[in-house]
Amino acid sequence: MTMTDRRTTSPREPVDIAAVTAADAAARILHVRQGVWVGYERAKQILARMDELLDHPPIDRMPNMLIVGPSNNGKTQILRRFLSKHPVDPNPKGDAAIIPAVMVGAPPTPDIGDLCVRILEAIHAPYKAVATAVERIRTVKKILGQTETRMLLIDDIQHMLTGGAMKQREFRNAIKDLANELKISIVGAGIDEAHIVFATDPQLSNRFHPEPLPLWRPGTELGRLLDTIERKLPLRAPSGLKTPELMQRIAFMTEGPIGEIYAVVSLAAISAIRDGSERITLESLDAINWTRPSERKARPSLK
Repeated sequence: MTMTDRRTTSPREPVDIAAVTAADAAARILHVRQGVWVGYERAKQILARMDELLDHPPIDRMPNMLIVGPSNNGKTQILRRFLSKHPVDPNPKGDAAIIPAVMVGAPPTPDIGDLCVRILEAIHAPYKAVATAVERIRTVKKILGQTETRMLLIDDIQHMLTGGAMKQREFRNAIKDLANELKISIVGAGIDEAHIVFATDPQLSNRFHPEPLPLWRPGTELGRLLDTIERKLPLRAPSGLKTPELMQRIAFMTEGPIGEIYAVVSLAAISAIRDGSERITLESLDAINWTRPSERKARPSLK
């Protein structure tokens, strides 16, 4: 079987921040908007554990992981970072590319046939457009075996909660069967409700080790995160984001998810580049007119 290399969205390559800072305003704004990988301690711990799972020898009950945390708190970025660290080997002398890990988003309903199609499309593998769920599972098992895949990453795994109890049970059983037969590790990522997916099945709860990603609160760890983000911003004057005043204001505005934190800081940084101030201040944070996550969920007034 000949298989094409699969491409994935991966974090940007390391850049020379000094060179970017010396560039014009347009280039610096583009750099901020493209985003950066921030290697904070908790993410490093989870990535190290994922490396251990990838290197685990095949056994009957492979260990798995569940990355769980609030929305917009870095789960998907960790999965993509891991994928970028373990790229495809085109293996030109072999029959198929070697794909250490495959990442997919969970289907919106617990449909194992849909999940299989997502897996096959992620690795650009051929499949029949019309096929039963059983046939698709068989195809996935065959191809993942040929590509020597050792880990399956499933994002938004809380979608397993939708649908009826029977569909949920069938989906869980199919995932267990896939892991058992291929002897691969599965890493799921989802919001806090994902715990329910595994708590309802003792076999899954025993196999999936939870790795929580808590919200960020003012303190030493948030200070380190803000300091790391600031060092990656192409601003020409220091902002001191880890100072108590700025840290407290950012924590209040964002309510803790790392995605919200970067969004607020990046908007303030872009404003600082445009107006020539070159630093983030309490005033510039207020000027971006940010709406806190809890306020977005509030019902609008009908008056």
